[in-house]
This record gives sequence, C-alpha cells and structure tokens, in this order.
Amino acid sequence: MEIPVYLFTGFLESGKTRMISETMADKRFQNKERTLILVCEEGIEEYDTSKYSGKVFTEYVESVGEITREKLSEWLKKYNADRVMVEYNGMWNIGAFYDALPENWFVYQEVMCVDSNTFAVYNANMRTLMYDKLSGCSVVFFNR
Repeated sequence: MEIPVYLFTGFLESGKTRMISETMADKRFQNKERTLILVCEEGIEEYDTSKYSGKVFTEYVESVGEITREKLSEWLKKYNADRVMVEYNGMWNIGAFYDALPENWFVYQEVMCVDSNTFAVYNANMRTLMYDKLSGCSVVFFNR
C-alpha cells in the first residue's frame, strides 16, 4: 500500500501548524483516514487530535537524526496510518527527509508556509535554507 505524505515546510511561526490543522478540519480532506502527523518543530500552536474520533495521531521528532526509514515505518505501523502529514523544521535540510522515506511512501504535496514579515530577512540571511524549501514545493503560502 502506498502512503501519501503531505510535507509542510517553513520556518518557526510561519503558520505550518495552523495550516495542517485547517487542512485536517476541512471536510473534503477528512474522509476518515487514519493520519499520522510528524511534528518536527514545536511553536506556539498545538494540535488538538481529540476532535478527530481517534483517527489522528502525533509523533514529536526532536532531531533530524530521528528521521530514519526504520523509525518512519515503525510509527506508521504503530498507528496503522493511511497517510502522513509532516510539519518539517525549517532549519533542517529537506534532503534528509526525502532520503529517509520508506519505499512505499511518496510525497503527494510539498507546501511552504512563509511569514511575509520575515521573508526578506530570511531570504537575505539564510538563502541556502530558504532555497532548500522553495526548490521542491508546489505552493508557497504567504501569511500575516
């Protein structure tokens, strides 16, 4: 069985958690699939999985080294998930995630969230990290 992955990138406080929460709340997206959310960066907002009838689960990832093929497969099996959403840490190279994907996982969509108040500063001072996220995404959401 193929596992679709929805990958949300961006820097701290760019709106990734809110975007994932709003996506999960959308009736067109929420069709009773078991969903694993990998949280690689904790900001102010938190996930409230209680409103999804026991079908949404979170795992918190503290370091990029925890993202391995074996660990991802273990989490998928633990929750018997049908799909995965990833709130990826903006300071981690995106290639590390792609390299760790199990064979039956595929990135269905990669979305970058950007705080428009900090975009110019980040782009000027962290261009390599910014390009790393921009180069593979299908959509960039500017907010604030």
